[in-house]
Amino acid sequence: MKCSGFLITALLIFGTFGGIVSASETVSPLFEGYLSKGEAVLVGPLLITLADTVKDYGNGEYYAMLVIMKDGKILNAEYKTMLVPDPRKIQFLLLDPTFLLALAETQGYDLTECAEYVNNTPAFDACLLANAYGFYQWLNTAPPREIGEAVVRTIQTHPELGLSEEDVLMEVTYPDVTPVREGETVELDVDGEKAYVTVNEIYPNGVRVSVSGPPEWRTSTLPGLVVTSVEVPQTVQPGETVTVKVHLRNEGAMKVRYLNVFVTPTPMSFNDSSSIASAVSMALSQSGLSQSVFYPEGSAVQYIEYLEGKDNATLTFRIKINPNADTGTYPLYVGVAYFTGLGANMKMLQTYNFVALTVKKSREGFVEITRVETEPGEISPGDRFKVRFTLVNEGAEPVKALSLRINSYQVPVQGEVSNVDLSALSQLPVQGSEQLSQNLQDYLNGLMHQLAKQSIEAFLPVGEDNVKYAAELMPGQNVTLEFTVKANEKLANGIYPLRIELKYLSEPDGKEITDERLVGIEITGKAELMLSKASTSPSRVLPGTDNVEVSFQVDNVGTGTARTVVVKPLPEWPFSLSDSSEQMIGLGSLGKGDSAQGSFRVNVAENASAGTYEIPLLVTYTNELGVKKNVTLTVPVIVGARPRIEVEKVTVEPEPLQGETVNVYITLKNTGGEKATSVMVEGVVKADQPFTLDKRTDYVGDLGPGERGQGVIVLKIDRSAIPKEYSIGLRIRAVGDPSQGDDNVYVFEETVRITVGENTKTESNLRNLAIAIGALVVVVVLYTYLRGRGK
Repeated sequence: MKCSGFLITALLIFGTFGGIVSASETVSPLFEGYLSKGEAVLVGPLLITLADTVKDYGNGEYYAMLVIMKDGKILNAEYKTMLVPDPRKIQFLLLDPTFLLALAETQGYDLTECAEYVNNTPAFDACLLANAYGFYQWLNTAPPREIGEAVVRTIQTHPELGLSEEDVLMEVTYPDVTPVREGETVELDVDGEKAYVTVNEIYPNGVRVSVSGPPEWRTSTLPGLVVTSVEVPQTVQPGETVTVKVHLRNEGAMKVRYLNVFVTPTPMSFNDSSSIASAVSMALSQSGLSQSVFYPEGSAVQYIEYLEGKDNATLTFRIKINPNADTGTYPLYVGVAYFTGLGANMKMLQTYNFVALTVKKSREGFVEITRVETEPGEISPGDRFKVRFTLVNEGAEPVKALSLRINSYQVPVQGEVSNVDLSALSQLPVQGSEQLSQNLQDYLNGLMHQLAKQSIEAFLPVGEDNVKYAAELMPGQNVTLEFTVKANEKLANGIYPLRIELKYLSEPDGKEITDERLVGIEITGKAELMLSKASTSPSRVLPGTDNVEVSFQVDNVGTGTARTVVVKPLPEWPFSLSDSSEQMIGLGSLGKGDSAQGSFRVNVAENASAGTYEIPLLVTYTNELGVKKNVTLTVPVIVGARPRIEVEKVTVEPEPLQGETVNVYITLKNTGGEKATSVMVEGVVKADQPFTLDKRTDYVGDLGPGERGQGVIVLKIDRSAIPKEYSIGLRIRAVGDPSQGDDNVYVFEETVRITVGENTKTESNLRNLAIAIGALVVVVVLYTYLRGRGK
């Protein structure tokens, strides 16, 4: 069994050594190593976290879901949608005995003996428990991801089931991550510098990555920081000597020196002048556990002179389990004391880790608590919740009269207190009275806060007895006991102990065993995000307006912390994101009572109606348990009304014929939602059109919503106009309603069609005139001729 992480970190220093050199286009290898799910590495200004490794069943490829951040902002984030097993569908499928048989076969378990009971669920379950205990145990203990993989593989290898992969898959969208396939490299532009993150290998719960970047980033990584993981057997027997392996890793970039690693039954601390050996000896002698449960074989302390940055080391300890040790689970603490820095800057750091050492006897019944679950997972002060204990008889004999009791356990909390105000003392005519009053005030306030501390019951059972029973547990059998519990409303966020007492009679001799435990219940609170403010710039939003800035404020009114809050606007008609708008807005982390502001830009459709609209905001964050959460908030945006002038009717008098002058009567209607003032209509003809505007413009006046008005333009038609249909432009100008604060000038372009006909009357007159002129010419010619002959 391996356990990694810190129980206690006495001192942790993040520092920066050296200076920053000038920017360079070259890159250097900065980091190469392994990241487990949830782990992070700091390289230069980049914090690279492995959120998860996910297989996309759509293409069969694995992705490392990296979160790459700088200064609290996510870089290269994108939304990745994948096909993954649906837990609800799989849970339903696992209720089918036929499928369970196929699943067991796929996993290498022979359940053919149980096939005859396939239509009898109770008998099938009994056979499964008796003849396929290994499969039963796997099904109850395997991680959900492993079960999902096995279910998909069963569907693929058993077509007779009539199932397809789509029957158990669902689409999941992973926001705020950089999905990277094995062998793929992400290129980052960080303040003008290039950096590259390559995923070399992907494992079910980890990856091997390499990071390259500017050479000067080497000087801005972590200082020395030692983390440990401890490896011990899952269970030990009384009288057994077991090996404890302590794996050390310097996560920092700097060398650490003078490492002392010690294994003790209780945690301990000491200052620079303490003797580590004497401190360990005192811890061993003062602890009754070292005599009643285990004691070291050989030294309990081992020494390493130094450990380079990113280097590893493993130390081995041997401990002897007392032959008379009682069954139970006991903590084994591993402490590390080491030094960072040099000379006057040298500092001693201490870290602790622990592992649970389970002692059980082989020839008696032994009950172990294998799982503790709370529902819901997020618990706030004052909440009621369910806590479930899964108990398993891991011994070789039955146990009887099993009881699990929740006992009273008090924890100290800070009570309410009002601060003392002694500012009036500073006015006394005494030298130094101001400083004296401040010092006295600080002292009294500190004293009052200490006196105001009180002890309270952290958890209380609700509406039922505080004890649950099970009559008998056979070897390998388990039972789940459930309590409804209330968390005291005075608790702050943190981990609080729930004291439980386990009692049972162990066969074969009916020995009564009492085992008291403290179970840690985490009070994390629930983050509750709400929109508290919203505004637009310009404040009056009208249809057809581009680049409207929408500003908002998000408040956390819950009791928990929302980490890595990212907002994605999802505008719908009549809005669309502007090209210049942020697609995702990072708000950082929001603790209880915190708030953050953001903004984005939208375009408003030209034909938008007046009214109040809502723009959805998809807000994603991680709660204090590391679970991804999302909530949709809405920003209200009021789109104001504006006038809209349309041509409703056009009348031409008299009939438009060649050479005629006509009046074009234009009926206008305000189809908008706001009053239009100073409406004018203007005719527009092109240079190559056979028209002249004798009256180009006309004043219509004010038009309220739905009102009509008429304007007229005078159009002279050329005699040479070709009879046909012509398009004449109209330009309509209007001013908004000043009483509504709208001084905008609106211009509308319209087109009207006028059909010019042939003017037959004009043609007849011209023909008669031509005949008359011709006759006159003949008369003149004859007259001239006759007059000439007379001479």
